[in-house]
Amino acid sequence: MGFRLGVFACLILLAAEASAAFRCGTSLVDEGDWPVEVRERCGEPDYVAEYPQAVLPGLGIINTIEHWYYNPGPGRFIRRLEFRDGRLHREDTMGYGFPPGAPGPCKPRLLREGLSEFEVAARCGEPLSRRVTWYAPPDHRPRDNAVQATYPVEEWLYGFGSTEFRRVVTLRNGRVIEVKTADKPQ
Repeated sequence: MGFRLGVFACLILLAAEASAAFRCGTSLVDEGDWPVEVRERCGEPDYVAEYPQAVLPGLGIINTIEHWYYNPGPGRFIRRLEFRDGRLHREDTMGYGFPPGAPGPCKPRLLREGLSEFEVAARCGEPLSRRVTWYAPPDHRPRDNAVQATYPVEEWLYGFGSTEFRRVVTLRNGRVIEVKTADKPQ
């Protein structure tokens, strides 16, 4: 019984170790890899987004996160690689990929919750304007000298010509969490 338990524990450890690595072409990429190593194995990403993760009053931005997106085309899943502190932190599988240039002209109805920042940028291009605000959950109260937990929320403004109202796309952690119609047309 002890031997079987030992083999079972080894298999669990191997599975956990294998889940930290993923295939990129014919190479393996592991959590903890440097960006240059990932670029050498996977090639140039299709889209890169960088935004602040931590800000200290008086010092400014002290930490950023980068999201690298790889679009393998239709029938395969888009991959998002997240880099923190100059190392690969995690890999996420997104929705199905699309042919380069395929999403076509941007229409307001295409903007919806759940899309990744890459999908929005691929469909609609760069926004007319963007801003980052910091949100502190109302139920979190810092104790003594503790730093209050905050996180960045991005807003992207898109225009659709003089006959359509602009749209404000709100993103958190690279995902659309809300799409609102702006108060004025273009």
